[in-house]
Amino acid sequence: MSEIVNLVFTERKSSEEINNIYNFNVRAFADSQAFDWSEQNIKNEIKDGWQLYSVECDGDIVAAVFMKEDDKQLLTKNTPIKMDYQGNGFSHMIKDFYEEYAANNKIETIINFCPTDSFRMIALNERHDYVKTGNVLADDIVEWKKNLNK
Repeated sequence: MSEIVNLVFTERKSSEEINNIYNFNVRAFADSQAFDWSEQNIKNEIKDGWQLYSVECDGDIVAAVFMKEDDKQLLTKNTPIKMDYQGNGFSHMIKDFYEEYAANNKIETIINFCPTDSFRMIALNERHDYVKTGNVLADDIVEWKKNLNK
């Protein structure tokens, strides 16, 4: 029998909270040139209007999520799941979190930014009915879109 695991999503703003997220997995974005994983860059994302959430399992930070409302769309991006927790369906739970947040805030479109070389995130987007928009951003980031009102 499998154990049901709940993830806790908590918005983080203070310097100490940002530092904890930075340190949860210093290599979280190390394989992606899309984002230089540094405490200062995380703070810059927040200054640019992104909300930062820690994703925790039993008190351990397993991922970081960034979200931003823009022009009636929810912009999203997240770190990979911490290595020790991969394979538990947590990435799917993050996608569900985005959709629940969008529904609760009457947002009909979710945009997800995904590195072109992240095969796991690409497959996840496809499984959750996101489609590529054709927009490729700086540093080989592909934009994916999901309309919630089909």
